[in-house]
Amino acid sequence: MSDTPEIVRMSRAVYEAIVAHARAGKPEEVCGVIRGRGLMAMEAVRGRNIAADRIENYEVDPQTLLLQFDFEDQGDEMMGIYHSHPVSEAYPSATDAWNAHYPDCIYFICSLEHDDRPVIRSFRLTPHWIDVDLVRLRREVPFTETRPHLFAYYHKAGSAPPPPLAPLASLVPAPFYVDFYTDDRGEVVDSRIVSVVEHPVKVD
Repeated sequence: MSDTPEIVRMSRAVYEAIVAHARAGKPEEVCGVIRGRGLMAMEAVRGRNIAADRIENYEVDPQTLLLQFDFEDQGDEMMGIYHSHPVSEAYPSATDAWNAHYPDCIYFICSLEHDDRPVIRSFRLTPHWIDVDLVRLRREVPFTETRPHLFAYYHKAGSAPPPPLAPLASLVPAPFYVDFYTDDRGEVVDSRIVSVVEHPVKVD
């Protein structure tokens, strides 16, 4: 059996709708949901980005997310969530991994890093709640504070993990993020490991 991720298919209309939304919202990130079936993206529905910092983050408004129930009534599903990266590549950031609350969805990222060459890529972001020694990790692993209180380490595919993360090699496929969030005292209040699997996108 092949380990190659399956292809996500989208119509030209969906592709153009996402790119148009991204361009209209630049320099802020935009977001929305995708109606479809399985790995077929059939319609892009614009949402509102209600994140506090819309330049570098996104949060889809609840009203748009509730459309998933309307989709289901029509025999479809919310198969995806999309957002834009106005000035960076179409790859999930540590914040994107932290905000991936719908593991059954495909996450689409539209990059306008090069305005004349928009890029849309798609990913499965799967959170794993595994007990790890965060005290040791914070001491031995090079975490980066990607935004206030959110710390992350990104482990590339094909590279050896730091010793404290070696036990994860058989549990979580690389690449993955290790994210944790702290309170004002610096104490960890939540953590997760998020694997990143890219699905090729075919525009029909």
